[in-house]
Amino acid sequence: MLLRYIVENFKSIGKGIEFTMFPTKDIKDKKFISTLKTRNGNWEVLKRAAFFGPNASGKSNFIKSLAFVKNFILEGQLSEKTIRIEQFKGNLEELDNKSVFQFMMYIDGEVYEYGFVIDRKQVYEEWLMILTEDDLEPIFKRETNKDGVTMIELNEGSKRFFNEDESEVARVLIKGFSEKQKNLLYLSKLNENANDIGSKIIDWFKRIQIIFPTTKVQALPIRIKQDNLLREFISKKLEILDTGVINVTVSEEKNNLDEIKEKLKLPEKIVQDIEDTEHGIVVLNGKYYIFIEENGEKSFGQLKFEHKLENKIVDFDIDDESDGTQRVIDLLPMLFRLEEKKNSMYFIDELDRSLHTKISKYLIQYFLEANEGFNNQLFFTSHDINLLTLDDLIQDEIWFIEKNRFGETKIKPFSNFLLEEGQNTLKDYINGRFGAIPVIRSEKIW
Repeated sequence: MLLRYIVENFKSIGKGIEFTMFPTKDIKDKKFISTLKTRNGNWEVLKRAAFFGPNASGKSNFIKSLAFVKNFILEGQLSEKTIRIEQFKGNLEELDNKSVFQFMMYIDGEVYEYGFVIDRKQVYEEWLMILTEDDLEPIFKRETNKDGVTMIELNEGSKRFFNEDESEVARVLIKGFSEKQKNLLYLSKLNENANDIGSKIIDWFKRIQIIFPTTKVQALPIRIKQDNLLREFISKKLEILDTGVINVTVSEEKNNLDEIKEKLKLPEKIVQDIEDTEHGIVVLNGKYYIFIEENGEKSFGQLKFEHKLENKIVDFDIDDESDGTQRVIDLLPMLFRLEEKKNSMYFIDELDRSLHTKISKYLIQYFLEANEGFNNQLFFTSHDINLLTLDDLIQDEIWFIEKNRFGETKIKPFSNFLLEEGQNTLKDYINGRFGAIPVIRSEKIW
């Protein structure tokens, strides 16, 4: 689970902002929280967080900062290559052209803190710490001195995580951080060399799932074809949500490759890719076609959505469906079998894109109910201020995002504001009491 996240100097984010998942008060309804056993006692952690604010306030950039970190950690960096990071473009000299990313996370009964400091050229600092009964204890620490020399130190606490062979590998890796490797993360190198603690932290970042408005579940037709339970789940939810869809299927034709090539007018390169691959997806003219090899024969098909029009069943392609229905389809796999997700974290930018308020409410409420007893987390940005009524979200789950006069993205928790029982929070938000609203300047209409 994500406990805390600090980011500095990324896109519209200038000076550091801190986001936490710790409730500010006792939450009577425990479905909103997970109780985590740590070496420092039991901690209560929220399962959901929602971000509201005007257009261009930096909500998407907050999510993009996580996408950058995930990619940087998992995909790595080529030696001697520039780190592709977009930093704050405003005039804040105290930033020193360096970006900071810091995480506190809960993994398998332990609390860790991992972070790094970078610019476009190199990694200047990097650290991994673990919570003990008293405080955070370093596992490794990386620093760059004033002469530009990189130093990595394995602390005494690291002995708990490295056997004799792993310690030797870890020290060899340290020696390898030459001038050509200053843009590489030590954590990623540990993972590449099968170090257990490195792999554990890396696996946590793999559990971060990010869904932008343009994100499509490209493998969905194959998953539906192979998993009947998923197909039934999506079909049922689409029917419940009044989309007009009563069933989801995958049309199927058995063709040899020459027939497929002729039918779709496939380029030779795509034909070659199909020949070399057991199953996959071909995108042509915006349409998704799947192919699956069974017993040496290719099955070829498309995702279809059945509608009942009067007394007739009619098949729709996905691009025939409304934008709202397509958005729901992109989000539903996230909700499927939450009990098997194993501490996944879902970050959704503009969850409400093309959705009616009632559907948005259904999705976030379903996540909470289906996740009871489990430690998955949902984070989302939204423009749907109807979600601010506190009917579906509690105050501690809500954060406001806005820009200051320097053009910096800032966040503040809704819990900073004292509310009275029965207070109309939606009305107060619209009236500007909590900030984070667009300021519409008057103009003369000719």
